[in-house]
Amino acid sequence: MHKRRWNALKLELVIEPRAPLLIKSGLASPNPSLPDMQFVRTMTPQGETVFIPGSSLKGTFRSFTEKVLRTAKADGACEPFPSSPEYCGRRLGREENPATIYKRSCRACRMYGNTRLRGRLSFTDAFPEGAVKTETRYGVAISRLTNAVAVGPFDMEVLVQGRFRTALVLENFEVWQMGLLALTLQAINDGLVKLGFGKNRGFGEVSITVEQAVVELAKKPGLPQNAIWGAGAFVDDGERKDYGLQEGDRLEDLPEGMQIDFALFVRRTYDREAWRKVAEKAMESLPHILEAA
Repeated sequence: MHKRRWNALKLELVIEPRAPLLIKSGLASPNPSLPDMQFVRTMTPQGETVFIPGSSLKGTFRSFTEKVLRTAKADGACEPFPSSPEYCGRRLGREENPATIYKRSCRACRMYGNTRLRGRLSFTDAFPEGAVKTETRYGVAISRLTNAVAVGPFDMEVLVQGRFRTALVLENFEVWQMGLLALTLQAINDGLVKLGFGKNRGFGEVSITVEQAVVELAKKPGLPQNAIWGAGAFVDDGERKDYGLQEGDRLEDLPEGMQIDFALFVRRTYDREAWRKVAEKAMESLPHILEAA
């Protein structure tokens, strides 16, 4: 299915910390003034800066998605360990047919990928927009046997203020995948899902604002302006059966975004309020869609 482009969703996001945030660097900095646990950094044209890696965002999103899918259905997501016989990449063996690989993969792997299947959802690194503020926190590890200091003191660099801009893209998606993405964003904004280190000590709570959503849909007769079609609505019956897609893979009665008509596809842009209504519709459809999938 990756050989064609039926649809795509791009969300432009702004991330802001509500509590101290620490994405730990795996390398020691040559700068001796930095704490023991330092925020991950990279070089940009403006110099060295802290940033939120796209891989950290993907891990957080996937972990929550897998929990939701296993709650909805016991086999909704495979075991996350490649050594496990229940891991999709291992269970598929030497299967070469891409349609069969997609159909036999769990729903989480269909969205995020595995060692045999490219994921539908991609993330970019989140870079600061303007100034950021970090501070140093101190801590110790207390022995539960002696009630004395076992390790420490150690210091941590945490982000307390800043505004980070990033984007994610969901390609050739099914409608239930868009619903799970909207549900994850809502859980993060509700404080139920956190980022980075120290989640159980008050770190990691952030807000994620969707500044703009852009949906591109391949031109097809009968596509209304107030609907978004998933991949299952674009393909023929044979391909739908091969990939395990649904014919009624549609979201309807949506707000009409600003539409631009291109030669082979249409592009619709939704502002913050319009996206909120689209996201609500996508989440409302989840029980029925996941039950039928």
